[in-house]
Amino acid sequence: MKKKKKYERMTAEEKILYKLRKARRKEEQIIEALRKIEPPESSEATHDPEILTPEEHFYLLKMGHKSKNYVPVGRRGIFQGVILNMHLHWKKHQTLKVVVKTFTVEEVREIAAELARLSGGIVLDIHEENTIIMYRGKNYSQPPTEIMSPKVTLSRKKALDKSKYRDGLRAVRRFIPKLHQDLEDLQVQMKAKGDFNLKVATQEEIPDCNVIKTSDITEENFDGFEAAVNNEHTENEAFNETVTLSETEDLSDLFETDSDGEVKEKAERLLYLDILEKFSSEDDGKQDDFQEHLRQISAASKGGFIWKI
Repeated sequence: MKKKKKYERMTAEEKILYKLRKARRKEEQIIEALRKIEPPESSEATHDPEILTPEEHFYLLKMGHKSKNYVPVGRRGIFQGVILNMHLHWKKHQTLKVVVKTFTVEEVREIAAELARLSGGIVLDIHEENTIIMYRGKNYSQPPTEIMSPKVTLSRKKALDKSKYRDGLRAVRRFIPKLHQDLEDLQVQMKAKGDFNLKVATQEEIPDCNVIKTSDITEENFDGFEAAVNNEHTENEAFNETVTLSETEDLSDLFETDSDGEVKEKAERLLYLDILEKFSSEDDGKQDDFQEHLRQISAASKGGFIWKI
């Protein structure tokens, strides 16, 4: 739990370095385990295969391609059971196929040389990079059980453990270069980010001439600062007054144009008093009734004249 919390508090670079150290430590542990599990080297003489003529090699290789008997080699690799099966096939057949899976081309060649050394056979060809065609030899006789299952090879269980260690070593060796690449990419990103932050900091250090900081105002220059502020305030008020005056003048011009039209219309009309005088002169004092007189005055004010005959 403490290690987990400590890992969570790490930065991205520290996490990659931690994984890299852990991967290298694991690689050393796997190499040490493989060294311990490997069988001891035998003190027997090296394998000396028989020499075949080209005609014999061609004939045996053709026979090996046609034969259907084979020995599979899986993830465990070479162990005692593989050598035993090869000798059991060679009891009735001169050639056999050893089908190797889950191994690279270089590892297949190493397996072929190891099989020839442990079994005493001859490697004729490696077909399609995963099939080893082997010949038992000219003067072959089935060896005893101690030779058919040599003790210098691994047992079935140890062969499985070796395959697990080998797969783990491959995975770790693929993972280490990836961590190196991630570390380099992170360092490049951090360098680019540092340059960008430095550029932003230099831009922020440039002072703005239009902004006045309150920290810059002291008791010595406070009077001058206040006078400058008052002067700016008065200038703003004068500007606002000129704007309002100009707006009122525009409005007055607009209303004056409307009032001139109305004055002309009134001038064309007759005044109310003139109408009354005209009405009174034309009436010749014939109207004695006051109500009739008021009715005529209202009709005359509307623009019409009532003449009584």
